[in-house]
Amino acid sequence: MTRGAGREGSLKGTCGLFTCLLLLACEPEMPAADRPADEQSPQQVSQPAPVPEEPSPPPQSSPPAPTPPTPPPPVPSGRSWYVSTKGSDTGAGTLEAPLRTIGRAATLAKPGELIRVLPGVYPEELVLESRGTDVAPISLRGEGSPRPTLVPKDKVRSAVIRVQGRWNLENLHIDVGGARMFAVLFDATANQSILSGSELRAGTSGAGVYLEGARDITIQNNTLHHFIKPGDDAHGVVVVGPSRNIVIRSNDIHHNSGDSIQCQAGTAPAESVLIEGNTLHDEGENGVDIKQCLRVTVRDNVISGFPNTAIRAAGSSAGEAVVIHASARDILIQGNSISRAGRGVSVLNGGTPVENVRVEGNHFRDIRNIPAGNGQGIRIAGARNVKVVDNILENTASYGLMLAADGGVVTGLEVRNNFLRGGSQPLLLRLGAERFRPGLVQRENHYALGGVLKADGEDFPGEQLTISSPEKLEVWRRVLGVDQGATVLE
Repeated sequence: MTRGAGREGSLKGTCGLFTCLLLLACEPEMPAADRPADEQSPQQVSQPAPVPEEPSPPPQSSPPAPTPPTPPPPVPSGRSWYVSTKGSDTGAGTLEAPLRTIGRAATLAKPGELIRVLPGVYPEELVLESRGTDVAPISLRGEGSPRPTLVPKDKVRSAVIRVQGRWNLENLHIDVGGARMFAVLFDATANQSILSGSELRAGTSGAGVYLEGARDITIQNNTLHHFIKPGDDAHGVVVVGPSRNIVIRSNDIHHNSGDSIQCQAGTAPAESVLIEGNTLHDEGENGVDIKQCLRVTVRDNVISGFPNTAIRAAGSSAGEAVVIHASARDILIQGNSISRAGRGVSVLNGGTPVENVRVEGNHFRDIRNIPAGNGQGIRIAGARNVKVVDNILENTASYGLMLAADGGVVTGLEVRNNFLRGGSQPLLLRLGAERFRPGLVQRENHYALGGVLKADGEDFPGEQLTISSPEKLEVWRRVLGVDQGATVLE
């Protein structure tokens, strides 16, 4: 725990011990030219004036519950409708007499039936209408190799495919061809729908897949790439509230001008979103951006390559692998491999604090100072009830952990059993001044030999300490009153 109000008196009684300890700690301060800047990135808010001590934080709610595996889509039980570029919309829709357009087949198909689209290019803009509640899905499946390609026809709609009701979309190639359209839009009437095994590319609207108040949607095993809005955001997947129960799993999302995945509020927060097992990389801004969303899990993803300055000039974001802000709540970041990002994970205070975040068991490496002023593995700049446990952080351009050092209060912060190894700049940990981290629990962390620990406002020369021996780590423990059980990594 951090030291209490009686710290000054207790230190006076042990000044001899601390004098000896501080003599061990006396080392030259790292030259300013050798320290990465800690200025805030364009996403960061300005530092507020010091705030008075806050009351005890409210009890922390439980982290998001594990999400069960998504069951396979129901096997179509009804007839099959065939579509071919050689068909006719006056045909019977059989393999021998296929229909010409997917739109015609979608009009004729009933719940439980299957539309089988043969290879070819289909210029269409589809509205897949609801067949009512509590009915079996209609499946729309691409057949053969290469799989069929859908392209915009008149470019008068907002999406190449708009889903209403319950539909399964499988094995399609959707090429938006530079049009200002989404590839797939799930609107507020969409429910229990699946998009799987498809490739979506090359739109210039705000996203490849857009979920606008949809419920119980799975986006799985797809490739989404090159949604680029010049000088602006175009994300791979956007989840807008009040969407809920959304699964985004095992997709490859890359080379878009915004984020791989963005979760945001609409008329209400988005809720219960699972982002699992994806490869998210080389975007113009961030990997996962979570704002005003509730109960979001980001688990077992490979997240790397932000910002991609070949797509978007540096400066529109900090290039975070994961950024959590704007009153998001109940967030779990677990088991991810994170590399080549401007920051690994950022928790930011954009007015209403973020609450109940757990960053656990992730591996951070090669975190870069791009754009300038970044390079932190985990940066907590204002929140309530944050746990940072069991992470590995190595080769970060700036501090592996930067905690409550941006002028915002972080209450209920627990930092435990993390392994920190520096890069060319051996900066391992920076703690903000004590008033910005009430209730801090910090213990059993492991620091590389030669690494630098910094505590704002403390009595080390230059407010920092270089771990040149286990005894130096003991100085840190005694002066800060934290990190019991910490060890030095050889």
